[in-house]
Amino acid sequence: MRFYKVPDKGDPSNIPQLFSGLNINLLCCRFWWLKNWESRNMSFPYWRIYWNKSCGGIISFAGKTIEMTPDQIILIPPYTAFSSRLKENTIPPSGYNLEGGRVGEENTEADLLHSEAVLHLFIHFNLGMPYDFIAPQLFSFEVHNDLKTDLEELALSLQQNNEQLSVQSSLLIYKIIILTVNQISNEFRNLATTDPRILNVLREVEDHISEALTNKRLAEVANRTVNSFARFFKEEIGIPPQQFIRERRVQKASILLHHTGEPIEEIARQSGFCDRFHLARVFKEVTSYSPAQYRKQLYPKS
Repeated sequence: MRFYKVPDKGDPSNIPQLFSGLNINLLCCRFWWLKNWESRNMSFPYWRIYWNKSCGGIISFAGKTIEMTPDQIILIPPYTAFSSRLKENTIPPSGYNLEGGRVGEENTEADLLHSEAVLHLFIHFNLGMPYDFIAPQLFSFEVHNDLKTDLEELALSLQQNNEQLSVQSSLLIYKIIILTVNQISNEFRNLATTDPRILNVLREVEDHISEALTNKRLAEVANRTVNSFARFFKEEIGIPPQQFIRERRVQKASILLHHTGEPIEEIARQSGFCDRFHLARVFKEVTSYSPAQYRKQLYPKS
């Protein structure tokens, strides 16, 4: 006997499926020339992809040093304190030394290479919870022919239009991100937690970072008592929930400082701080920079 079933809502199968959803938040993608790119132990709350179209860049983390070439792509997870420099330059004792700008029609690749500038493509992005909690690490992967074609096409597109990217260029960026992240071996995919109750709490924090996030509110999300939740959260994440929220607010503020032109008062509001003075105090405690200093050193001008 054969049985027939009318598909529910267009799905011909009644077997439920669970998917691990990525929530890619693309912060910026630029193609720059560099004559200085010196930093010591700089850490950022987002992923970075680096690809140099010309040789000359050096990047290091925890004793591992990589000379950047067109034949490799670098992937840096959030909160990885790495150092960088151009080959003949010296890393400063602290801070950031940057001289560079957009590769465009007025400064062609040939002219820039003749002036000994390094051609550098970078992408900043987040993958969402819990994928932004991979262990600090420096990854380097070989650039195969198809990926090199994609990177070169993206670099050309950014030279032609750096502000309003086409759908094709945007899809190309997402493709490069997915292909690169997918090369991370399983041994480094040690996420902070896989417990669904904690994951729900992390999403609550991410989605409502500007609101009051008390332990009572988060305990209700996790379906635990307040005291039980606080212990449970620390066991899974390693720090108390309010410390985690404090750090996430600083991280949210640093992304807005680095990738937007919003005034600091508005950044404080969006990040969940009472005002700009509250933001400045906590931000300096965590990063050793004031928000204004952080923006002045790191905010991209091109």
